[in-house]
Amino acid sequence: MKPRFWICLILSALLASCAHGGGKPALTFNAAVPEGWKEIPNRRHHDVHDQGRRLQAVRAHPGAPLAEPFQFTKKTMQPGMLPEAAAEIIVNEILADSNIRNFSVTENIPAHIAGNRGFRLAFVYTDADGYFFKTVYYGFIKGDSFYNIRYGATRKSIFKRI
Repeated sequence: MKPRFWICLILSALLASCAHGGGKPALTFNAAVPEGWKEIPNRRHHDVHDQGRRLQAVRAHPGAPLAEPFQFTKKTMQPGMLPEAAAEIIVNEILADSNIRNFSVTENIPAHIAGNRGFRLAFVYTDADGYFFKTVYYGFIKGDSFYNIRYGATRKSIFKRI
């Protein structure tokens, strides 16, 4: 099957699980993982990537507590924060990561995700190994949690399709 089909399937499954209607964040969910990809769940997020190569990956945060500071900027989000302000915190966090070089936002627009007001960021950057990535990042705040999902790919994978 086409890689685009699998990516859409994965993103749909992950977004649906991240934006469930219950009061508590979803801590577990299921995703259809394409052949040749690897699923790497941990306490903070859930990764699915092309095994061994990491030329494309999906990462989902199914409900990070707002009070938890971000790794590089130590900033936090607040309940009821506007999507534009949340997107700005994410951009600043990425800029503060020393492994990210030549970072440029190509899109920063409002988005509705499973009925929640959020944002869609698209950006490009070079990593510490010199790979050029394009990433699409969706995020929203619901209650006391921040939900996000992102898909990133290099030029060598399916960069031109996203």
